[in-house]
Amino acid sequence: MTQGQESTVAGGGVLLASRPAPGVLWLTMNRPGRRNALDRALGEELLRALERAETDPRARAVVLTGAGSAFCGGDDLGAVDEHLAGERRHSPVLGDTADPVYLRIVEAIATAPQPVIAAVNGPAAGAGTELACAADLRIAADTARIGSCLVNVAQTGTAVMLARVVGTAKATEIYLSGGLLDAADAERLGIYTRVVPQADLRDAALAEARRLAAGPTRAIGLYKQLRERVYGQPLEQALRTQNTFHIRNNREVHDAAEGARAFVEKRGPEFTGR
Repeated sequence: MTQGQESTVAGGGVLLASRPAPGVLWLTMNRPGRRNALDRALGEELLRALERAETDPRARAVVLTGAGSAFCGGDDLGAVDEHLAGERRHSPVLGDTADPVYLRIVEAIATAPQPVIAAVNGPAAGAGTELACAADLRIAADTARIGSCLVNVAQTGTAVMLARVVGTAKATEIYLSGGLLDAADAERLGIYTRVVPQADLRDAALAEARRLAAGPTRAIGLYKQLRERVYGQPLEQALRTQNTFHIRNNREVHDAAEGARAFVEKRGPEFTGR
């Protein structure tokens, strides 16, 4: 596939998947009329796409975004009401495990073996905020607000991934406010990695994804495993875990030798992702 070409992986449903550049998998939540809120259909399709990407050597960077004017409004409250009433057809809870679908998606994003970028095109709230915060980078439009809003509907949440990004105290403040932060405040707090004009969001996210897709994917995947393993560990244990992963990197990452050679030869590395 040459530069500028885009192939469709799946289309026409509640999740659109395409490959806009070599190594880049672009996933679009496609329920714009419901602000891309998660019901079972969207949740299961997104989860399956992320699970397939785990073993797809062509997916060396993943971008997640929303169709229309919103990123993700969280769980679909209509589907939640159905679930509470005993109706399971649209329930955002997986039948095989009884896990909320957003929970499994957050886990899949955080542990993905490649970098994941959230291209936050519009408002994110509730579970949508957790999805964005699970990504490794968040590039946002200058119109993209983000927050919890769960207190407004007497719900609890956004205490895990949001708190890992901004800290417990600030996450509590955001939850209790019931509102959404504007893009500038979200960038200042570190929720957004970078804010760009709305019209530039796709190009900015794609440029970053292309850069990451050309990187040492296997090493990045090991880093993400290490990050999750050492989170909350005591210092001594964390340092030894890190050293174990350093040894694994030298043994398992084919690109490590190329990286060292390129450094010595004063040239850019040509990574294969292995």
